[in-house]
Amino acid sequence: MRSYPRKGILLEQNKEPGLSKEIRILPALPVERSELPGPVSSTPDLLAPYEIVSIAKEANIVDEIDGRRLWKKLAQAARESVSGIVVDALDDEPYISSQLAPTLQFPEQLHQGLRLALRAIGASKSSIEIYRNLFDLDTRIPSSIMGVKVDRISGSYPAESYARRRLQRNSTLVVGACALLFLQRAVYEGLRQTSAFVTVTGDCVANPGNYEVPLGVSAGALLEAVGLITNPKRVVAGGSMTGFSLTDPSTVYLSQTTRGLLAFAEEFQDMGYACLGCGRCTEACPQGLSPYFIYKVMQSHRKHHIELADADLCIGCGSCSYVCPAKLDLAQVMAQAAAYTHRRQTSGGQP
Repeated sequence: MRSYPRKGILLEQNKEPGLSKEIRILPALPVERSELPGPVSSTPDLLAPYEIVSIAKEANIVDEIDGRRLWKKLAQAARESVSGIVVDALDDEPYISSQLAPTLQFPEQLHQGLRLALRAIGASKSSIEIYRNLFDLDTRIPSSIMGVKVDRISGSYPAESYARRRLQRNSTLVVGACALLFLQRAVYEGLRQTSAFVTVTGDCVANPGNYEVPLGVSAGALLEAVGLITNPKRVVAGGSMTGFSLTDPSTVYLSQTTRGLLAFAEEFQDMGYACLGCGRCTEACPQGLSPYFIYKVMQSHRKHHIELADADLCIGCGSCSYVCPAKLDLAQVMAQAAAYTHRRQTSGGQP
């Protein structure tokens, strides 16, 4: 067991009842099969590394954790001689279980995809990382999956971000669980990636759960297909902490990196208060930044002072907004400050 990080916040995960339900394909949103050219290999375990990379490229597989093409990650890892692969199934954001659910429900396919990826990069070590601070689950988390060790990562949110960076520093390739499942389908069934696994939940959702959804479908169409108890006042695409609110769900389309779609009856409301100066955001920030100071600077006419606050180190976890008693959208301000800092650094000090 590893613990990351010490700072941050402990969150109620609220992953049930969605996690324990079987992953479904909605009749109203069927997933089309798009076959790769050429025959499917009868001996996938004997494929050469370059053949596996080529199939991943042809299948257009995108890793859900970072939006990178899987074939590029595999090819780079092969050149750099990484030591092994860690499967990212952490899902440390509340409500979201779109990596954990496929990991638990499709263990054999995941294992086959992992073996292919290991062969592609010439490595043998592997493990699966799952968040430890998951309570009140109806689903048991095993200590191993198909003989692959499961590492339980404890610590405050955002544990996933810290674990990923630690592994990258240790010359380990981190690959999303869903990307490996789509690699298995590409090699064993000759199919392109035409879908994504998405958690659909919230107090407005009639049938919360994890769904395999065709790429390019609108958020509004997905909510309609799953069913709503009442019209939501707030819809969030992505993660519950790192996602973004949708003003018109019918105009936002799901991609390979959309891990969740949440619908809530209560709107996130700006209370109209000024910053209280309580310091909770600074205590919660896992990077040790001061969102309070950055917010004040961004609201002033002294933006050139923002570089003193290291805003470019923000990882976009959203912890500052979560703990703010004034309900200020500090995460958005932090993102703006980070972008401003980056522009100044790349333009020789010009804003």
